[in-house]
Amino acid sequence: MERVIIQAKEEAEKVNMAKSSFLSKMSHELRTPLNGILGFAQLLEMDESLNEQQRDFAQEILSGGSHLLSLINDILDVSRIETGNLKISVEEVHLLTVIKECINIVQPLAKKKNISIYSQLDQWEDMIVLADPIRLKQILLNLLDNAIKYNQENGKVIVFCRLQENKQYIHIVDTGVGFSVEEYTKVFVPFYRIESTKEEGTGIGFSLVKQLVHLMGGEINVTSNKGTGSEFCFSLPLPNDLKTVIQWGEQTEFPPTNNRKEDNYRLLYIEDNESNLHLVSNIIKSQPSYTLLSACTGKEGIEIVANEKIDLVLLDINLPDINGYEVFEILKAGKETKDIAVIAVSANAMPKDIQYTLDKGFDNYLTKPIHVQEFLTILSETLNNTINQNIPDHKILSTGPHGEEAVSAKTLRLSLKELKKIKKKKYKAAIAMHYTGSDWSRSQLEGMQTTFDKMGIEVVAVTNAEFKWKKQVADIESILAKNPDILMSIPVDPELTASVYQKAAQAGVKLVFMDNTPNGLQHRKDYVSIVSADNYGNGIESANIMAEKLDRKGKVGIIYHDADFFATKQRTEAFEKTIKEKYPDIQIVDRRGITDSNDGEKVAFAMIAEHQDLNGIFVVWDVPAEGALRATRTAKKSNLVITTMDLGMNVALEIAQDGPIKGLGAQLPYQQGVAEAILAGYGLLGKQAPPYVAVPSLKVMKENVIDAWQLVYHEDAPDIIQSVAKSRSAKEKGEQQDESIDRRR
Repeated sequence: MERVIIQAKEEAEKVNMAKSSFLSKMSHELRTPLNGILGFAQLLEMDESLNEQQRDFAQEILSGGSHLLSLINDILDVSRIETGNLKISVEEVHLLTVIKECINIVQPLAKKKNISIYSQLDQWEDMIVLADPIRLKQILLNLLDNAIKYNQENGKVIVFCRLQENKQYIHIVDTGVGFSVEEYTKVFVPFYRIESTKEEGTGIGFSLVKQLVHLMGGEINVTSNKGTGSEFCFSLPLPNDLKTVIQWGEQTEFPPTNNRKEDNYRLLYIEDNESNLHLVSNIIKSQPSYTLLSACTGKEGIEIVANEKIDLVLLDINLPDINGYEVFEILKAGKETKDIAVIAVSANAMPKDIQYTLDKGFDNYLTKPIHVQEFLTILSETLNNTINQNIPDHKILSTGPHGEEAVSAKTLRLSLKELKKIKKKKYKAAIAMHYTGSDWSRSQLEGMQTTFDKMGIEVVAVTNAEFKWKKQVADIESILAKNPDILMSIPVDPELTASVYQKAAQAGVKLVFMDNTPNGLQHRKDYVSIVSADNYGNGIESANIMAEKLDRKGKVGIIYHDADFFATKQRTEAFEKTIKEKYPDIQIVDRRGITDSNDGEKVAFAMIAEHQDLNGIFVVWDVPAEGALRATRTAKKSNLVITTMDLGMNVALEIAQDGPIKGLGAQLPYQQGVAEAILAGYGLLGKQAPPYVAVPSLKVMKENVIDAWQLVYHEDAPDIIQSVAKSRSAKEKGEQQDESIDRRR
């Protein structure tokens, strides 16, 4: 049996090698006559005696011949990769130079379809990656050509980059016809053609791109929506000295509650060949994130799927009882099994067999003999595209104080090479705060200080202006006497403090601002960047909590900050707009401004007195919200709902015990401090920084208040909050059990 299996495996490998060898030889053979076709067509095109119709004919020959040459080259490369004969030469490549060159090459094609190509690459002027320059150019041209070919008239192509986990990611986005989620992995299978496409081609291009990316140590994936466009993203490794050593905290990626962890993935392999089962079983043993079940017949496999929680099925097509296609149809017909990912595993390697199988709806196709690394890659890609495809990104909704588009703090990082440069200089930093007595300020200072320690930057001063602009001016004057290289600050007043910041900029001090900028200062010329929370996003979260707690109907009032401060203005604007546009049965019946955080109680009490039927109050930050809470108690309005911003100690405790403050949109001050310190590094290095950076919003309610505290302040929630939250949770659980018993009775 072993000899038979080994012989069959060797024969399959020989057939595969023979196919690749044949393709390679045919590609070479076809190039000779094609050389004559293209050569003489070009000579015809140059003949000035041709009339317009003849010139058009020559152009058609050249266009068709060039397309055929491109296909032959792709087939040749695919066959070389499969036989292991394609060699790549990885070296340090200046990424932006290659991207710009490729954009210039495809620009004439884009103009023919009135398609605009936008590149957002200024930040990556000096980015170096490890790649084969010729193959990198081939990858980019293929993806750009695709983005233009499948685009719509007057469409757009956007090229941008990002750094993550020591890899540079290149994104190519189009506004084209798009394709379905089910085709995400299929487009990388050789010879697969996107459903309903009218464009010519063989389906080789994406397969070739994927294999070239893998050969250079990268990964590639795609997301798409029918009718709106596609986004291809591939990664390339970095040289050692450019690998990230400091970056914005990944712990602010908040996974949804239904996000499946990798260690829960359960796979079923339906296969009657014991040798194949044994091989796959041994491959899976090396992957602790997967659990493998097996079945020898189609009917047995269907029974297992019906009784076990299965995430993905590996399905042999030729089974002893019913074939794999019948098994697939039965799985897709079942209400509980229709969404399970299915990968065909077959010795049939002909393009027509692959296309036929994928057209039936299989998520992917693997040919025998199995290539281990390819097998694991396809498993991972298929699972990610079928289980995690709806995980949301935290899109930043705020704009900067002058309308600047927000850049996520996620993009900020410093490489080993950059860190060495900074440490060598022994820079000094100073921090001029508006106020240091709040949890928010203390946490932000901690984030900055921790990051500066990693950068070898000494903090020579931390000042507290106590919300007084004159004191802040005096603070900064005393700071400048210490000759700092960097000044981090949140201006108390954008107009009255402007001159002292201008003085600092003229002295060569690098300025990074928090939450606001002084009037008259310009990005790059006078300051590095400004950082804030996603205040607009937090305003939306606060509005949604209010609507949820009021069952989407009622009357509410707004207590806003009556000052020209863009962060608080965006909070209020987002709350009002969300209520008006999403919740038509909620009326905003009163708006009152405060200039002092201690005015919350007085203003809220007046609002409640005037509107006895008031159901809720939005307060622009937590300190005046505490005053509003006292007003509700004085007025004996315990059912009135309060939502706010900023996770202070008192409001967190109130949320934990399910009091009138039901929830809020929280800032992430520790992470904001980290972002500000990294941007200071950008300034010291002369590295281009975006004008406005923001950290994501965070919805906080009683269900997640303990975890939220950890994210916001980078430390465990105080014991009293944990005790109250756990006590309330236990009480609610007991009440639910009592209700369940009553229902059963």
